[in-house]
Amino acid sequence: MFNKSKAWAVGLLIAVAAAGFAAGMAVQSWASHRGRGDGYSGYLTKELGLTAAQHDSIAAILRRHRPEMHAIFMTIRAQIDSARTRVNDEIRGLLTREQQAAYQKLLDRDRAERARADSAAAAPQRKP
Repeated sequence: MFNKSKAWAVGLLIAVAAAGFAAGMAVQSWASHRGRGDGYSGYLTKELGLTAAQHDSIAAILRRHRPEMHAIFMTIRAQIDSARTRVNDEIRGLLTREQQAAYQKLLDRDRAERARADSAAAAPQRKP
């Protein structure tokens, strides 16, 4: 049966996933300096058929706003991490011992991917 507690857990999971997705897109856009196929400018180039000049202008906009985006993300990062921990703990409580082990592997992989993205965002930026 799907009770109120489970509904709350699922809702919180969806909210944290959305926040994680948004943060991931921000980090990806910060990494866009690496070339036409990377980051948000690469995504826009592919999806919208941008010209080289449009791509370069968008990449410049993203570079210019990167410090501001990073600062905003860092102000909410602790809140996101805290919510993520609560969600993970509640989900873990619903799982069997075997599922908990598999879930922990997924969490570890996600954590490593976020750490790599953070390192890329913090690395000195080079011009395309």
